[in-house]
Amino acid sequence: MVGVFYLLSQALLGFALAMLLPAAVAFAAGEVPAGNAFVLTATLLGFFTATVIFALRGRTRTISRVGSYMLVLAVWVGTPVIAALPLMRAGGTDYLTALFESVSGFTTTGATALERVGSVGFAGIFFRAELQWLGGFVTLVTIVTVLAASGLGGLSRSQVALVSGVEDRSGRLLASVGKILIAYSAVTIVCVILLFASGIPPFEAICIALSTVSTGGFMPIDGTFADYDNPFANSVVAVFMLIGATSVVWHRMVVQGRWQFVREHRESYWVIGIAVLVSLLYVALFADPLSAAGDSTPHWISGGFLTGISLVSTTGFESHPAAISALPITLALFLALIGASGLSTAGGLKFYRIGALLTLSGQELRSLIYPHSVRDSHFGSIRYDFNMMKAIFSNLFVSLLVILAAVILLSMSLPDFGAAVSAAIAGFSNIGPLYGAGWADEANWTPYSDFDGFAKLVFIAVMVLGRLEVLVVFAAFNLAYWRS
Repeated sequence: MVGVFYLLSQALLGFALAMLLPAAVAFAAGEVPAGNAFVLTATLLGFFTATVIFALRGRTRTISRVGSYMLVLAVWVGTPVIAALPLMRAGGTDYLTALFESVSGFTTTGATALERVGSVGFAGIFFRAELQWLGGFVTLVTIVTVLAASGLGGLSRSQVALVSGVEDRSGRLLASVGKILIAYSAVTIVCVILLFASGIPPFEAICIALSTVSTGGFMPIDGTFADYDNPFANSVVAVFMLIGATSVVWHRMVVQGRWQFVREHRESYWVIGIAVLVSLLYVALFADPLSAAGDSTPHWISGGFLTGISLVSTTGFESHPAAISALPITLALFLALIGASGLSTAGGLKFYRIGALLTLSGQELRSLIYPHSVRDSHFGSIRYDFNMMKAIFSNLFVSLLVILAAVILLSMSLPDFGAAVSAAIAGFSNIGPLYGAGWADEANWTPYSDFDGFAKLVFIAVMVLGRLEVLVVFAAFNLAYWRS
């Protein structure tokens, strides 16, 4: 467990340093109590983690497979628990609401329990966006260095060969983190520059960029992109959401010019194709001059692409109020449940798992006609073997079981069963704004801000389980391992 504590302390030390940014924002905006809360939390966390790192220096720090799962679970649970402390002070709210907000940010869900975004001040608004950005980064690191390396949930090791050395769980971790951080930061900086150029106010442009690249859903204002009246900004956000929703390995292939691998990586093409198709549906629906999107061609085209890509990437941004609800709720929930690419910051079950199911179904149909035929099972460059299919089916079964349990538990607090279903899928797929997006039967739905304590705790658990690929929790608490 030495390796687990050492790496966890390094991760939390990095988070302590990250809290100095919202502290600086707070002091610059004259929000002294909030700034003091961020500085105090960062100082205490930094002192504790630095002490642990110093104490473990020179010790053998190997980490087992189950140890890596425990590390992932500790990071995803511990970080928002700590983040809620200064956020509670910044917003003057109770701890459970602050925890809901911090978990929603760190899991890139974008659901808010605040009645007004401005209630947390400039520091809180920036911290929410920063949490999403950090959550997106940790998602990529978790997938590349732990989940794909272990084949958990059906992820293929061959997919991450260009990003990380998958054979070593600790020795090459920092190198993998560095590669991902450089690329992730570069994309974010470009997004910020383009949003600056579009005319979005600087502070809001930074917050939107942090949310966009991480495919989160927090807005820095109480409103939608219609408040900016900016087709160019809509287009920028749409493009970078699509980048966040496609595979980080595919991005690496493009940068390195490995065009054969680029062509064979079908999952990202499916994500782009479905996103464009859904966007065109929204464009057609928004093309009404009497709609809230306005009668300007750039507005309804850019707004349609922003909303469509936002839904497929599980971000949750809307070009105008109730934009997502222009599609039938069943279709929107289905698209959100699928999510995007497996090696991306997006939530959901992921396209490669759906591809596996379709491939297996096609094989079974062919075997009815040609019983003795032998064909490879693959989805572009991803080849499915028996063990991978077992992992995918296990993940799907446990995921659906978690959603079912969430629906049952949420229905105890929410007055409408449809609301419970929508909230469960929105939380699990990490697209919080999908719940309460303006559906026709939403009149009696309880907003996140009015969730009781039990409903908030259930939703918090669902958000974390959805982001952790579910099986990590079961693997971390494998009784057979701990008994031995």
